[in-house]
Amino acid sequence: MDMQERSGKTNPKAVVNWVALAALVIPIGGFSIFVGWNKANAPIEILAEHSAWTYHLPVWLGRTVGWMELVAAAVLFAGLLIPKFSRPGMFAAIWITLNHIVAAIVHIIFAEWHTLTQSAIVITLCVIMVLLFAQRVRRTI
Repeated sequence: MDMQERSGKTNPKAVVNWVALAALVIPIGGFSIFVGWNKANAPIEILAEHSAWTYHLPVWLGRTVGWMELVAAAVLFAGLLIPKFSRPGMFAAIWITLNHIVAAIVHIIFAEWHTLTQSAIVITLCVIMVLLFAQRVRRTI
């Protein structure tokens, strides 16, 4: 019962929520797939060249973060498309948000200032995405 009320009518608030959520999940999920794949598979030199924060971690841990990003992105898309997966989608969005907060902290520690604008934008959009998923979870209970 995500977009329809008990009467069978479409719930306009749910439709607006879904459109806003899709507008965030698609680019953030796509971005997470792109950077997750690279963190999981790209040579370390490439990660350093592109200022991947996981470059500063042990290789095995950086690769694990990449695979976790890929899983989280898949769960985001499932949460968008399948109302019963809204709660896992919300938790994936929380994980991606925390991941980007940690990334920003690592970038600050290593004085990689050029990455912080991107981090601020992505973190802000992720927080909005978490809130939209939370609204959807409350509606599907």
